[in-house]
Amino acid sequence: MTTTDNHNLLRSLINAAEKAANIARICRSNQQLLSLLVREKTGDEANARFEHDFKTLADVLIQEAIKYDVGNEFPEMKDNIRGEESPNFTNANGENIAIVVGPTATETEACLLAILQEEHQEAAKILAEEVHRQVTFDKELNEEIPELPNDVDYSQLGVWIDPIDATAEYISGDTMFTNFPGITSTGLDCVTVLIGVYDTTTGVPVIGVICQPFRNKLQENVYTSAMFWGIALPNLQVHCNALTNSSSDRGRLLGIFSSSERAELLQQMLELGYEFAFSAGAGHKALKVITNEVDAYVLSKGSTFKWDTCAPQAILRSLNGDIIEFQTSIREGKPIPLKYIPNEKESENAEEETTVDWKCNRHGLIAVRDIKLFDDLLQKLANS
Repeated sequence: MTTTDNHNLLRSLINAAEKAANIARICRSNQQLLSLLVREKTGDEANARFEHDFKTLADVLIQEAIKYDVGNEFPEMKDNIRGEESPNFTNANGENIAIVVGPTATETEACLLAILQEEHQEAAKILAEEVHRQVTFDKELNEEIPELPNDVDYSQLGVWIDPIDATAEYISGDTMFTNFPGITSTGLDCVTVLIGVYDTTTGVPVIGVICQPFRNKLQENVYTSAMFWGIALPNLQVHCNALTNSSSDRGRLLGIFSSSERAELLQQMLELGYEFAFSAGAGHKALKVITNEVDAYVLSKGSTFKWDTCAPQAILRSLNGDIIEFQTSIREGKPIPLKYIPNEKESENAEEETTVDWKCNRHGLIAVRDIKLFDDLLQKLANS
């Protein structure tokens, strides 16, 4: 059994998420830098659900910083840390540069300069320093970080990272509110950093961290984070920042959906007694289920990926909730939880970089905080 002495994986993930938030805020606070860092995704990289999809240097740099920090502290996990983004970025000269976090800030700065060019040397220096800065956000939390069980085998754990979920919202920054208090439909509040840990033998998510980098606005371009985490190990289930209000407190059932959701499903949910909120960002919508501000997040389409759901599913599991496959669960008449390793049919192509099928939650999803809701939802959706 492999263990890592004097390290706490949850603490490392929380600090990595806050470092990610710092990088995201630095990039977002400088309009010139933000404009420079954005390039449109094309081909296989683009999400077919959106007319335009975006990739920013912030996305890639955050992902590689998390991989570097967690991989160095937990070398047993290093080969099982995956992210949404390719580490490659095209600079102004059309050169394809791989973002690499070096052992020192100077080496990371040199890599960034190859992308940003000499006229942006100060930006490269600031970003490199942030990548290598020690972050101790765990000490700012009111909740005590629990120790993980001694029998955790870190060599059997993998990580899925979404460095900036709701990238289009991160770029635009425009905010609109729904009719429901505390739920935004677009804007920086929808942006999340998602880090999920799963068991590589079973595919079950066991630890999740979600950070909202722009949750608390202090003044123009000055924000602090909100941090959410949960552990769903067999012998340890614990979480933080989970509100206690329920649908009975709200006086209604509330579902949260993508603005592109099928009208037929919305009609079915209406007939089940649900009111609707619409919002951007898969991580943000799942977070609203975690905080009990909505009862269910339902998505009929296969437009999310493993990096979108691993972290929130782990937190929901720590709360006696889960995320299940929409289509398969309705067809089978029972909850079929999302898994984070390929099944037998997908495993042959699982490691091919061009193969995204197994990484996609292609059967849609239903996320709830109370698994008792699954029974009613699956039965009535199947019969409608």
